Amino acid sequence: MVDERLIRKARRLLADVTPLPFDCGTLCNKKCCTDFAPDEGVYLIPGELPFFDGTEGYTRFQFHRTDEYEFAPGWEERFDAVPFLQCTGPCDRAKRPFECRTYPLWPYLHEDGRLEMRYSFLTKGICPIPERYAIEELQPEFVQKAREAWSLLIQDPAMREHVEWLSRQYDALELPPVDEP
Repeated sequence: MVDERLIRKARRLLADVTPLPFDCGTLCNKKCCTDFAPDEGVYLIPGELPFFDGTEGYTRFQFHRTDEYEFAPGWEERFDAVPFLQCTGPCDRAKRPFECRTYPLWPYLHEDGRLEMRYSFLTKGICPIPERYAIEELQPEFVQKAREAWSLLIQDPAMREHVEWLSRQYDALELPPVDEP
């Protein structure tokens, strides 16, 4: 599992920052938080599950086996399964998963080791922010804290492998890079 201390620090960095200076949920009626189809949700970082105590009232978990779902190749050897969270209603913002704290940004690790934040290719049809705002128009503190949080997490070899793997998937999509401030 990823060291719980790294996860806690990463989550804490993002506790009070948001992509825009207003509630971005007003742009889409909180679609990313409320509009889940039966098979949609977010993966927790391996080791993040203890941050959820089962009393949230808006969570349903599945555990996706690493040999049956698509994860970084080494994850099959490291983890039997990865928690998959499906929200059944709006969450307590203070308890939201790490992935939700950086959304709609996604880590991209260059082959030279440089980390940048890009828009996730999974935002299409869900989040209007990438269509309306360039990354440099987002709250600078949000972009910086997201990068800092991911920098912490990729200190863990499994998370680094995961981000490298995601970055190569991003490359395979042949999406243009987004310049950051």
